[in-house]
Amino acid sequence: PICRGSCISSTGSGSSSHHSYCRDLYASHSAIIMPPCHSRHNGADAPSLCGYLLLPLKTRYRGPAPAPVPGGEDEVLDLVDEAIRSFRWNIHFKNFEVEGDGDRVLIYLTLWIQLCLSRASQTSGFEDAQRQLEALAVSEMPGPGESGFLFAFDGPLGQDCQTAKAYLKQLRQETVCRLLAILYPSGQPNKWWFQYSKKKFMNISL
Repeated sequence: PICRGSCISSTGSGSSSHHSYCRDLYASHSAIIMPPCHSRHNGADAPSLCGYLLLPLKTRYRGPAPAPVPGGEDEVLDLVDEAIRSFRWNIHFKNFEVEGDGDRVLIYLTLWIQLCLSRASQTSGFEDAQRQLEALAVSEMPGPGESGFLFAFDGPLGQDCQTAKAYLKQLRQETVCRLLAILYPSGQPNKWWFQYSKKKFMNISL
């Protein structure tokens, strides 16, 4: 039987080479029958911005996302947590059917994490990666309805699109903040994550 234990944990801490081998073997041979991880927030009773679900976010960065209700479910597992936890499984898939607006956020953040990994793998270490990724997170990137954005948006362009763009920026910043601690535990590169630096989710990139 193939191990599916600690090898798919969010940090990879405690995983052995055996777990890494099992995870990759399981993904490569079972992707055709095992589905990708979809957002648990699909269908949530929450507003959407140009097709991107707007949910509470644990963050210190300013933006449209509201703060979680103390003790609420979003305080435990929000959209950024979900994207980080599912990344090393979903990265193996070439197709991903959108089942709700939560999935659009999940796809965007998966591609963002992919880009962060690629950039971090070319840096000299934690401090250099932190500087580059934090700058990249706040850089001007296209949003829904703008030229160069990966996903088509058929709705009317307006204030919602600008708010959605600010929301995606806020998500990028918070993802970098949490991801750096995973990529560089104790300041050293985490090989269980950097092994994915050249993989592409759905064969596309931000």
